[in-house]
Amino acid sequence: MSTPERDYCYFIDHRKYNRNVGCRKHDNMYGINGGGSERDRWRADMTFYRHMKSNGDPMALPSLLACLAFGWFCWNYHQGKGPWRGQLLRRFAKAPK
Repeated sequence: MSTPERDYCYFIDHRKYNRNVGCRKHDNMYGINGGGSERDRWRADMTFYRHMKSNGDPMALPSLLACLAFGWFCWNYHQGKGPWRGQLLRRFAKAPK
């Protein structure tokens, strides 16, 4: 009995265009490791985009834009602080510095 493959894609169908691999790479590069710098997030987002583009996925650009916007809003980690400290969220929640 084999273990089912984890679905890393939450908003798009992971069974098409080999998307699950791209989502897993992105998660492993940035999300699962607790974030990183702006440069680390950008690198993870662009790796995700390039993977989707190389597989001919028509959702590559919309997914990149959604990933950038959502990541900037919610998952923009800063060293020494917990999650949900995105730049825009900080403006709304007036998170402590």
